[in-house]
Amino acid sequence: MWMKQPLVQRIVGRNRLLRRSAIGLLSAIETAAMRGHKRDEVMALIRGSRRGRESLLTANEHFTLFSIARAQAVLAGEMAEFGVFEGSSATIIATAAPHRTLHLFDTFAGLPEPGAGEQAVFRKGQFGTSLHRVRRRLAGHDNLAFHVGAFPGSTAGLDHLRFSFVNLDVDLYDSTLAGLTYFYPRMVPGGIIVSHDFSILPGVERAFADFLAGRPERAIELPSTQAMIVCRGGLEKAA
Repeated sequence: MWMKQPLVQRIVGRNRLLRRSAIGLLSAIETAAMRGHKRDEVMALIRGSRRGRESLLTANEHFTLFSIARAQAVLAGEMAEFGVFEGSSATIIATAAPHRTLHLFDTFAGLPEPGAGEQAVFRKGQFGTSLHRVRRRLAGHDNLAFHVGAFPGSTAGLDHLRFSFVNLDVDLYDSTLAGLTYFYPRMVPGGIIVSHDFSILPGVERAFADFLAGRPERAIELPSTQAMIVCRGGLEKAA
C-alpha cells in the first residue's frame, strides 16, 4: 500500500532520476523472471522499447500490452493510446499489431491541470516531452497516426472509427473519464480498454467506478498496476 501514499508518489513522480531508477530496477527483476519462459524476441522488444527513453511502465506491464494488442489484432477495428509520453508503450503496441493503425493522442506538453484532490501528487505540465522527439523515436513504424492537442478535441474528424484495443495512461480522474467516455461506445464487440495506474492512483480507479456504474462491464484488475475492461460493444450510441 506504500505506493498509494501521496507523498511517495509526489517524490517519485517529480524526481526523474529516482523514478527511472525505481522503475528500472523493478523492470530488471521482472525481465529476469520472464526470460526463462517468454520468447526471446518479445523480451528483446520490451528491453529495446525502454532504451534511450523513459518509460513509466514495468516490464510486466509492457508484456501485458504486447500480449493483448497481438490478440486483439485479429478483430476488426483500429487501436489507440491516450497518454503517449516518450513512446515506449506505443512501440510495443505498434509492433504487436503492425497491420492495425495505432492512433496516438497526447498534448506532448505534459499533464493538464490536476483536480483538487490530485494536486498533492501531480502538477500541470508534468511528464511533458516534445512531439518531434517522440516522432523520431517511433520513425520505424508506418502504422501510426498522431493526434496532438487537448482530448477529446483532438479526436475531431475521427468519429467514424471503431477500436479493438485502447491503452489509457493519463494519471488523472478527468482525463481517464474522458478517455472512457469517448472510446467505450466506439469499441467493437470484445474490444479491450486497458489503463495504467489503476491500483495506485485513486483518480484512475474512481473514474472507472463512476463510468461503469450502471453498465454491464466491470474492471478486471491485473497483477500489475493495470486494469482492463472487455467491452460488449454496440450498447451505446457514440456521441
